[in-house]
Parts: sequence; structure tokens; C-alpha cells
Amino acid sequence: MTKEVKSLWGCIIILFTCIIILAGILIFRLDTTAEEHDATLPPKSSSVVATIGDELVTRSEWDAELQRQYGAMVLEQILTSKAAEKEAKTLGIDVTREEVEWELKQQMRGYDDEEVYFQAMQEQLGMSPRQLRQDLYNRLLMEKIATNGVEVTEEEVERYLEKHRDVYELVASYDIVHIIVPTVREANEILKRVQQGETFADLAEQLSRDEFTSNQGGRLGWIDEDDPFVNTAELRAATQMSVGEISEPIQVKDGYAIVMLNGKKEVEPEERKALRGRVRKDLALSKTSPLTDWEEALRKKYNAAIKDSAFAEHHG
Repeated sequence: MTKEVKSLWGCIIILFTCIIILAGILIFRLDTTAEEHDATLPPKSSSVVATIGDELVTRSEWDAELQRQYGAMVLEQILTSKAAEKEAKTLGIDVTREEVEWELKQQMRGYDDEEVYFQAMQEQLGMSPRQLRQDLYNRLLMEKIATNGVEVTEEEVERYLEKHRDVYELVASYDIVHIIVPTVREANEILKRVQQGETFADLAEQLSRDEFTSNQGGRLGWIDEDDPFVNTAELRAATQMSVGEISEPIQVKDGYAIVMLNGKKEVEPEERKALRGRVRKDLALSKTSPLTDWEEALRKKYNAAIKDSAFAEHHG
């Protein structure tokens, strides 16, 4: 499985929280933004946010619908965050910046770099880097509260790692580009053309028989070194190459492949150490109540109450 597929699960996990956060921003900060914006508009158009034919959609209609759909959830999330902060202070625990950055780094796996990841999150979820970090901080803080005092032994960590090695094992990954042609003669001809100055991507678009990658300049993307869906011979060649190097022709099912290595990501010792901490936390979480139960308990402990009658009724 490629990094792109793995990282998608991380996005799915945080998507619901993202919706709540974004709805909260719209509901509770909309008035301030509206006042600043309306000051520059004629009085008759200041309350209009959209039109459909001759009909107008006003800001008050928009606000009301946002509050109807998301208002209670957003208020509950705010109360949960404040209750968690109080509990963390009582317990003397916190989430460090390093912990947030490590979690963020795991979310970025499968993306070319940090900038590409943040751009994707902005386009797909509408979240800025600051909002992403705050969301991770809130989740990590709740996890620490839920697992406070839960003991996990080194033996448990080892057994869990062995049992779930396919999930937790850290492996190197490679950014691979390839061209597939029917014969070795054509493959060698392409090598000569590259040596003469033609770009690998252009040749891939023109000549590669791999219809799934040719229109992307032959790019396979970031591939795990143990990925079962990539040709073994190509992947083995990539693991032995330097960045920028191009392989000799490699025989594959559909002919011959030429592989170029665009980049590689080795596993750092710090990552292995952090991984054990991740496993320890997952084991601790498995020994305690679901986080939703903890959130509800914290709201009750600190007397959280929604005063707006409409939201209170929905909150139940």
C-alpha cells in the first residue's frame, strides 16, 4: 500500500473534527467579519451572501442554518476543550510542541513535502496550519487525560509490535518515476536520449506504455520499500540507487522498465523511538474507556451547561 493511501486514513480520522471546527469559525466569528465587510457595501446589499435567479440568500438565513446544523456540536466541542484544559491543569499534564509536530509529520507521510500537505488540507478541509496543529493538540491532550495512570509494560509493547508489525513497522520510501516500453532495444534508445539532454518526464509522456503514469511524466509517487503493488524488480533497483540516478533496462511483465529515483526517505532513529511511544499510547487507550465517554464525563465534572434553549434542547 502506498503512502498516499495510508495518509488518506489520517485525513478521514480528523475530518469530522474539522467540520466542527470550521462550522464553529463560521458561526461564532461570522458576525465580526460581516461587520467589517458590510461597512464597504451599499446598505441594500450588505445582508446578501448569495443569489439564485431573482432570489436572495441573506446573511441571517445563512447564520440560522449553520447554527441549526452545527451549533450544538460546536458548543459541545468548545465546552469539551475547556473542560479538558481544566483537567489537564489539575493533573499537571500537557502536550508539547514536539509531540504535536511528530503527529503532524505522520499525517504528512505520502505527501512530497510540508507545503504540499498544507495546501492539500486547505483545499480539501479548509484548515490552516494553525488550525491543524490546534486540532492535534486537543486530541493529544484528551488522550493523555484518558490514559493518565494507565500502566503499559515493555513486554506488552513488544508483543503488540510483533502482532501488528504490518501497521507499525517503519520502512524507507522512494519517489519513483518509470518508463515502460515493449523491447530492450527501445529502452536503451530512451537511455541514450536522456543522456543527450531530453527530460525523463517528457519521454515518459511520449513513449511509456504505462497508461496510469505516462500522463504524469511516469511518476509512481512515494512507494514503501515493501509495497506489494509495485513491481519487485523495479522497487529493488530503486532501493539501490542514488537520488537522480537512472537504472538500466529492467525486464517486467509488459516489457522493459527504466527507473529514475527522484527522492528517498530513510527511517530515522528518532522515528523508531517515537513509534514505541505511539504503540504504548495505543495500548493504554485500549485499556480505558472510549474518548467520547471521557469527554462527556469531563463536561459533567466541570458543570458544562448550554444556556441557549434551542441548543440545549438539541444537546439533550
